[in-house]
Amino acid sequence: AAYGQAAVIAAAFGGTLPPGVTGTNDRCTLIVSNLNSDKIDADKLFNLFSIYGNIVRIKVLRNKPDHALVQMADGLQAELAIHYLKGAMLLGQKLEVNFSKYPSITPAPDAHDYSTSNLNRFNSNVAKNYRHCCAPTKIIHISALSPEISEDAILEHLGEHGTIVKSKLFEASGKTQALVQFESEEEATEALVCKHASKLEGSTIRISFSQMQNI
Repeated sequence: AAYGQAAVIAAAFGGTLPPGVTGTNDRCTLIVSNLNSDKIDADKLFNLFSIYGNIVRIKVLRNKPDHALVQMADGLQAELAIHYLKGAMLLGQKLEVNFSKYPSITPAPDAHDYSTSNLNRFNSNVAKNYRHCCAPTKIIHISALSPEISEDAILEHLGEHGTIVKSKLFEASGKTQALVQFESEEEATEALVCKHASKLEGSTIRISFSQMQNI
């Protein structure tokens, strides 16, 4: 199954996996360090790491609150997360992402379980989700919006996270979507981790990074 999956993913990436991503790794659990322990929580980490695969569990370490364990559904998704997030800026600090020495996160009250979460992005449209994997960008793509939403409402919802340079509300395949460009990747990342899966005018919105150069 893993080989077939690697082929699906390679196809999504245009025929070859990103450099350094083997597609044969079987370690699923990551250790994420240098986190902003005042602001981070499992859900925010979920919102970011779920761009690269389905999340099984996340545990912020009580004795080292600037460290967290993130268990991905498989080793390839774990490799993608390391590849794209190493050195990314999150809430004012530069992320370190490495493989953990633990093969999995033991179920426990302080380990958040996302294995059955309908917020996992790779439950459907798998090839499309792999195609959308990228390092954080300045432009976020927002979908699952209410059809009547106004651009102002979106900007108000996201404005606290940074300087919005440009935005665009549009309809694609009958669904209302938006692109919002921030001044920096870090601001866009903060908006994504804080507002993916948040409620806006009755809809649970979805946010991912856009690979467009400008709007």
